[in-house]
Amino acid sequence: MNLYLGPVKISITHDSTVDLPLFPSRHFTSPLIPTSLHFKGHYALSENPHHLSEFNHVLTGESYDPDQMPYNWHILQKDQLIGIKIDFFTDEQFQHIIALLNPDSRSIQVHFIPLPGILSVQTDPMVQPLGSLLIVYLAHLSGGFLIHASGLEDRNKGYLFSAVSGTGKSTMAKLWEKAGSSVINDDRLWLHKMNDQWYMLSTPMIWYSQQSLMAPVHKSFLIRQSPVNELQKITGIHATMRLMSNCIQHFSNKEMTAQHLDRVIDFTSKTTIYDCGFKPDSEIVELIRSMD
Repeated sequence: MNLYLGPVKISITHDSTVDLPLFPSRHFTSPLIPTSLHFKGHYALSENPHHLSEFNHVLTGESYDPDQMPYNWHILQKDQLIGIKIDFFTDEQFQHIIALLNPDSRSIQVHFIPLPGILSVQTDPMVQPLGSLLIVYLAHLSGGFLIHASGLEDRNKGYLFSAVSGTGKSTMAKLWEKAGSSVINDDRLWLHKMNDQWYMLSTPMIWYSQQSLMAPVHKSFLIRQSPVNELQKITGIHATMRLMSNCIQHFSNKEMTAQHLDRVIDFTSKTTIYDCGFKPDSEIVELIRSMD
């Protein structure tokens, strides 16, 4: 089985005790753009957690709502080897998932640690939150980055709408879809540069089977709720820092962080950025269309 996530190809094998039916990943089995990195991934059932004592713990994501996020996750590192450890609270199959990503050997080893008595497991290879964490590093290793944003293509123009959760990304996407635009993704985008042009690509989502789609980014909008629709162009460090605050980044060393910052600066220097206050009606669509 091959998965294609942005410019990354993952050739997946698994033990006989592991079944990997596709749901979030079902539309990501053929390339959308040329691949620049090829990883080999192997999924296995393990009786005991993989030995991680030589790794340094660098980052933890703690659940703020056990019903919506029934797990904690941890990022570990040993030299260039990146470890991902997920501790589940109430999963029907897993106690833990441990993944080891080796950028040098281009390999991903995934270990499923099951509940007592579980002899085989069944899950999508991009099971949440493993897939969401892996693609942060795969995007980085291939020269791109991830951002909380909805994206769409309208009349051959690509528009990106970025904000924190609950601010209106999905609402904005629905307004444009109702107006006849094609939605690339309504929550999370992979930004990748080709031939000096930044593109937005969809990613596998948790709750639905996302299509594999892409579009060039012509304008980006940092959205906020407002009693009136208003647009103001922003530039320089102000635009970069505001956009960067919505990026998805779990980096633990200076080199990765510096590379990430360079890419965000490049993106904001090549893409027109706007502060966008909007109310949830079709007027914002017409206001943005009138700019072109």
